[in-house]
Amino acid sequence: MMKKTFIFLYSCVVLFISVSLAVEQKKSQDFNLRIFDQHPKYNNNFEPENGVLTLNLVKSILNETSGVPELNTMSNLTTVNKNGRIYSPELFKYFFAPNTDAPDKNNSGLNYPLDITLTMNLDDKSNYFYDNQEFFPIDYKGFDENPDFRNFHDDESNSFPKPYHNYHFCAKITNSRFTYKGFETFRFIGDDDVWVFIDRKLVVDLGGLHTAQEKAVDLTKLGLVINKLYVIDFFYCERHTSRSTIRIETTIELQCPWYDYCGVCQGNGLSCCNPAKDCDDSNPCTNDYCPEPTAVFNIKNLADNCRHIDRLPTDWTIDDKCNTGKCNVTTGKFEPNITKCIAPNSCKAADHCDSGLGCIFKNLCSDVCSTGACIEGKCETKNSKICIDELDKGVEDKCYQYSCDPTVGCKKTPKCQQKSDSYNPCLVVSCDAPTGQCKNTTIPPNECNCTCNSLTKCQVRSCNSDGSCKPLPLPEIEDNNPCTIDSCDDATGTITHTPTNKCTGCSICNGVTGNCDPIDKKCDDGNRCSTDICIINKSSNFGNCSSKPTTECDKGDTCMVYSCDTEKGCLATPRVCPSKGKCQVGKCVPGKGCQYEPRVCKADAFCLIAECDETVGCIQFEKKCAPDNGRCQAGICKNATDTEEGQCDSVDFDPKPFICKTAAVVSTAVVAGVVVAGAVALGAAIFAGKKGYDAWKASQGVTMATSNANPLYESNPSGGENPIYTSPN
Repeated sequence: MMKKTFIFLYSCVVLFISVSLAVEQKKSQDFNLRIFDQHPKYNNNFEPENGVLTLNLVKSILNETSGVPELNTMSNLTTVNKNGRIYSPELFKYFFAPNTDAPDKNNSGLNYPLDITLTMNLDDKSNYFYDNQEFFPIDYKGFDENPDFRNFHDDESNSFPKPYHNYHFCAKITNSRFTYKGFETFRFIGDDDVWVFIDRKLVVDLGGLHTAQEKAVDLTKLGLVINKLYVIDFFYCERHTSRSTIRIETTIELQCPWYDYCGVCQGNGLSCCNPAKDCDDSNPCTNDYCPEPTAVFNIKNLADNCRHIDRLPTDWTIDDKCNTGKCNVTTGKFEPNITKCIAPNSCKAADHCDSGLGCIFKNLCSDVCSTGACIEGKCETKNSKICIDELDKGVEDKCYQYSCDPTVGCKKTPKCQQKSDSYNPCLVVSCDAPTGQCKNTTIPPNECNCTCNSLTKCQVRSCNSDGSCKPLPLPEIEDNNPCTIDSCDDATGTITHTPTNKCTGCSICNGVTGNCDPIDKKCDDGNRCSTDICIINKSSNFGNCSSKPTTECDKGDTCMVYSCDTEKGCLATPRVCPSKGKCQVGKCVPGKGCQYEPRVCKADAFCLIAECDETVGCIQFEKKCAPDNGRCQAGICKNATDTEEGQCDSVDFDPKPFICKTAAVVSTAVVAGVVVAGAVALGAAIFAGKKGYDAWKASQGVTMATSNANPLYESNPSGGENPIYTSPN
């Protein structure tokens, strides 16, 4: 009971204090400065000969995809690049982007990313400023942790080398948001390259190697809209040993669109997470990474939220259908596992494995009377119907009988023909083509009863019209097949039909035309993902089998992904268009394929802004309202209620800045409105304990990690219990 009473009284006191306070101008602004340590060994654009201020080195519009400046020309022969000392334009892209995997060799573009916090303080004229005439933020860091690399910073022409400093680096503050209030300015003084973009448009252009230069920007001249949110991007490079100076003055009040789980504005999580130490899963087969920057979790459970991605082999192709090897979790080495091809049935024999197609089999159904097909484990044999298709294109000649000879293949023999052993020279046998009926006609005896005294066993008696003998060959000798050589032994009467053997390989002789026809089924390798055809060499009539990946699976629908399974055949699945970056959503459009549209992020309240950030995706952050008098007032946002719409109000700063008049009094009612959001947050903490506060903070897009830094939400180090830290009973 005492705990609940204490919480209630505490909430009343804090709420009373909150509504009694007015709004103060923010005394300082912190920025996450991403620095890329460079080195002349890896990038010869650093430490060149003395240069001059060079305008128009970079394009006037910031690249939307990379988010960094681009050179206007990629030739090192142009005047602008010569003046700007851009000796290797292809390495410019690594000025402001990590390239940590580059090889350790000259001009590889290798760099070393680092993060520091840069704080701008408020002066008595309401300007935020940062002034450092000895700006060396990464001395002894990055490459220069190695003493050998520091030699580049000494002036060898001077017998008394200059004091060591790391003069070679680039830095950026990107995607910072601000709500335009209608009066802001920005001023920079320093060296070397400086580029500032507002709303992706170049407003400060101080490129090249030069002494300290000044550029001031009056935002009222840029056509900005009051109360609209804009993005400002700042890029700075130090490329030559002499001096490194920087001074920034601005009335722009930046706001952080998101914090990482370490509590760093636009951080990458590496300030409180070391992937090698905090995320090591002791599995040599995975690459270990810190959580996504905006992941929401209790920082105490950091290791449970790390990402572990399987390593990929480098010594064989990932989609090698003959190698299903994997990484050995004990050794960390990739061990191959070559596919053993097993014949699917008795009609096939394993031949070899093709890395692109998979197992290839030899067709055992390849004799001349086999179709090449396998039915229930047995080779299909050509029947009369199949031979009709093969010899006469499916049109049956009813005066012939169709069959398959194991020596020559399909053949057709006359249906109406006398047998040699019962041959009657006085009988003429014919066939009626329409019906296929045989018809016998008798010849008068005086035309067929002649005497033939010297017939061989390969001849039958026949007569001339004058009654003389006219020997004829046995009717079975001629088989009407151009693919055979017909012969008969006169002494024994043995008839033979010898194949011409002019058609070899996968070709076969056509029993009607005598041509060599390709038989594709003889080339069937048992792989449903290959198209197998027989190709005949016209000079030798030899048939060669050719197998290529099938093209039959592709039905032409751009929104389907067609694939092939060696056993199941063609497969089709809906095409999934991956997102491009964090803010471009892929969508498949029939006839066009993958198209991209901006990701839509929805705000949960009037006083929140939802947008997509290329680094982390959808984010929500506090809406800043432009006040009536931006120099002397703060804009306050009020969320909508059931009866009132959300709105922006103006509240005087207290104490007022030096440049503002004093005398205005902030009403209690207005100030009460100012602290509504704070009261809600405090209420969540008081009445729901730490867990309730963390849940509320998570819903606002701020990670739970930040709440741990507040002593109100820590357990008592002396062993007692903080009533705020635990949930009420």
